[in-house]
Amino acid sequence: MPSTGLQELQSSCRRDPDSYRTEFLTQYGQFQALVASTELRPSMESKQLENLSSFMAHVSSAYPVEGRKVAEYHIRLLKEYGASMHHDLRRSLVKSTTIMYRKDAISIESMVPVLFQLLSVRDKELRKSISASIISSLQHANRKHRNEAVVKSLQKFMYKTIEGADVALVKRSVGLSIELFRRQIWCDEKTANVIGSAVFHPSPEVMIIAARFVLDSEQKPRGDGDENEDEGGSDDESDNDTGDGSSSKRAKEMWKTYNLTGKKNARKSARVQKAMKKMMTKKRKPSSGSANAMKANPFSAIMLINNPQEYTERLFSDLQTRKKNISFDAKLTMINLITRMISVHELLVLNLYPLLQRYLQPHQERVTVILAYLAQACHSLVPPDAVQPMVKTIADTFVTDRCSEETIAVGLNSIREICARVPLAIEDESVAESDVEGRAALLRDLVAYKSHRDKGVSMAARSLIQLFREINPALLVKKDRGRGHVPGSTTTPKYGAVDVQETIEGVNLLDEGDSGDEEELIVDGAQVVDDGDSDSLLKENSPDVRTQRRGLASARIVHECSRLSHRL
Repeated sequence: MPSTGLQELQSSCRRDPDSYRTEFLTQYGQFQALVASTELRPSMESKQLENLSSFMAHVSSAYPVEGRKVAEYHIRLLKEYGASMHHDLRRSLVKSTTIMYRKDAISIESMVPVLFQLLSVRDKELRKSISASIISSLQHANRKHRNEAVVKSLQKFMYKTIEGADVALVKRSVGLSIELFRRQIWCDEKTANVIGSAVFHPSPEVMIIAARFVLDSEQKPRGDGDENEDEGGSDDESDNDTGDGSSSKRAKEMWKTYNLTGKKNARKSARVQKAMKKMMTKKRKPSSGSANAMKANPFSAIMLINNPQEYTERLFSDLQTRKKNISFDAKLTMINLITRMISVHELLVLNLYPLLQRYLQPHQERVTVILAYLAQACHSLVPPDAVQPMVKTIADTFVTDRCSEETIAVGLNSIREICARVPLAIEDESVAESDVEGRAALLRDLVAYKSHRDKGVSMAARSLIQLFREINPALLVKKDRGRGHVPGSTTTPKYGAVDVQETIEGVNLLDEGDSGDEEELIVDGAQVVDDGDSDSLLKENSPDVRTQRRGLASARIVHECSRLSHRL
């Protein structure tokens, strides 16, 4: 029957199933015959089977018994002959299978494993369709309530696939699991840990995808393994291209087009460069190594990792084992994940610091990123003697007169970030505690760059001075401590010491008695005068003395907070 006739019969069967049952059974018998012939020659194109497959899927709800049998035929064809089937027929069967799931002719437990196996087929359009179908089907299944039995069975199947040996299928399985987590369909602890365990996969590509997920699980997964694998070449709009990368490509293409033009002038060149700069400096989202990313979301994957100490130690051991077999960018990704785990969970992996020390050279590729990861690996529980060699190495190799101004500024800023997390890292422990000048010799040499002719260097040195004014001003010379410094007002930081708050900060203002000095405050727009005599209000008289005192004490707190904020 022609496709137009099937469409008319389809609408008639859905409108009045009983009256058109004979016509439906005729098409059903023809469908069975076409399935039998396709099983003999699965690579053969069959437009008639495609049309009948779509027809059967749409009327499966009108004839539920036959609809379930049709669904079984679809599952069997895709499971046994899906890899060798003609691409048009395969796409049609996948689409029809998804439709029958929505019409309750097939269960999601039967459909997802079959579709999942087809992710290894070299058909990009099919893979995109399957991924979208699986995600929408799982989202539809959890719409009303979460069926834990179904979820566990599907998760078990997908996790077995992630642990498999087929790298292409593993990459797509990880990418699909990440998308399910990001859309909050499967955002539980088990999902995060299984995807996180993929960082130990032998394939560097799988490792990078999983590491990026753990670093920033809220962002869209990049690199799902679909790019550059099909016969059609690369895909310029693949998931691996972020918004910033596309802006950079457009800027380069613009410059290339301009250079190919025959007539050029300074004005046109300046206009093109301005447009390029605007593209390149497009506002970005904070990356995984930025300051904002350091504040981990309590529901992010990095917070859901079980036993983070063992996980990080295993990851560090894996880095040492295969560091010769992976690229430098992959090493940096692993180092980023290790240091991020150390920072978020305050772990101790002391063997990491000597490894990073080898890369602390000004000529090292991407040395600023390595310095950022080093600072990220520091926290208050790291022993100072583990970080002190890092600080000395940075000072000896970056902060010297033979280095450029940019290198000196980078070194000073790196030392400041490390000392902000480990204040004792800059002190020389070989010198007695009574010899303050000896213990602070390195710091005083560094802050001497405050008078350097380069503004970047001088600002970096002044920021180091400002840091130690807050944490340990005793290490600075007297003129660098600031005018408001009172000797003995700040305690010297000790390793492992915890500042425990015994009371609420500012509560002492409520307990203050009459000060004896007249204070003029503003409470809810009314002028209040506390003259230390009796509880008096100039512009408002309340019969309740306790209320007046409470309001006056609150006004003191507001006044004190505003005074401190202005000072800061």
